[in-house]
Amino acid sequence: VIIYNNTKGTIFGNLEESLPIPVAAVSKEEGAAMKKQLEKGPLLLRISLIEERDILADFSSRGPVTVTWEIKPDLVAPGVAINSTIPGGYLSLQGTSMAAPHVAGACALIKQAHPEWGPAQIKAALMNTARQISDREGTPYRAYEQGAGRIQTEAAIKAESIVIPGSLQFGKFQLADNMHRHSAKLEVKNTTTGSKNYSFSIPNKETGIEWELPLSFRLGPNESKKVEIAMTASPDLLKKKIHDGSLILDDGKTKVRIPYLYVLEEPDYPRVMGFDFAPADKVGFYRYEVYLPGGADEFGIALFDPDDYRFVGFLDWGRKLKKGMAEKEIPIEKLPGEGVYLAKVFAKKAGRESTIDTMITISGKPKMNSAGRK
Repeated sequence: VIIYNNTKGTIFGNLEESLPIPVAAVSKEEGAAMKKQLEKGPLLLRISLIEERDILADFSSRGPVTVTWEIKPDLVAPGVAINSTIPGGYLSLQGTSMAAPHVAGACALIKQAHPEWGPAQIKAALMNTARQISDREGTPYRAYEQGAGRIQTEAAIKAESIVIPGSLQFGKFQLADNMHRHSAKLEVKNTTTGSKNYSFSIPNKETGIEWELPLSFRLGPNESKKVEIAMTASPDLLKKKIHDGSLILDDGKTKVRIPYLYVLEEPDYPRVMGFDFAPADKVGFYRYEVYLPGGADEFGIALFDPDDYRFVGFLDWGRKLKKGMAEKEIPIEKLPGEGVYLAKVFAKKAGRESTIDTMITISGKPKMNSAGRK
């Protein structure tokens, strides 16, 4: 059985019971293409195995952080098809819960190799030596999608130069201003027992943005120096709302990449993300949770009959919600009758609206649905 999603992206779910039938899940686009081919008649397929590495998962959280407009994540780590322990055996799992232990383990190894380093040095070493990753077409992911890149533990342990902080974020600025000048300080440390020469290289030329970078300098063994970086932006020449890239610091042996982010006005971003609906731990209740990156002027969950799109009612509705995770438990008696419903989750913020369309199941006796819960 091949199940394909009813919305864009890959479908994620769990079987309620084990079945002696192979089951696979594909994206809506892949499923539609397969269905179209099958409608043409019998088709002979040759199956080949393609191993993919360093591809950002569809479900991986992406930035930038709304309100502060910082680069997040700082790093990425392996988090798909990870063999993890479960009671009585092992299971291939995915998610932040799989990526975080990789980072924690890397930090432990770096601390063992450099007991004198603190959290800031360990984080910088991981970011400074991270590998920039690209999509299937070879286009590098944006700084607010991958941060500094995928961790490389051995390279971090052997880092000969450390730059703190590991990224630069200049925040959000108004289009009405004629000129913006932003500065930031970086601390560069030579961790070796020999001297090193350092030089910054100018990022890819972008119309409307000019950089002021330090002149070349030399650091002795274990010596550090604070330098100032300045960026001048001309809003009238900038066409995009989000500008990101990397500065390069060359120490003569390796190149340290320092991602940066500059946001002009209020960029477009999803107003609502990560909706989940499932039976609550409390008997007789259902629970939903949803993430609102920038809060919401208006938020609601409207239910429709999936057959004729007849409006059934609101699962919830509200105004002036704060940013972050919104969650609520709802007693069964306040829900519509048993059945499958089309849920349209919407959030409005700063004159823009985002929606999520998904199917939910309500039963008289709560039972874990296919979406599952953590």
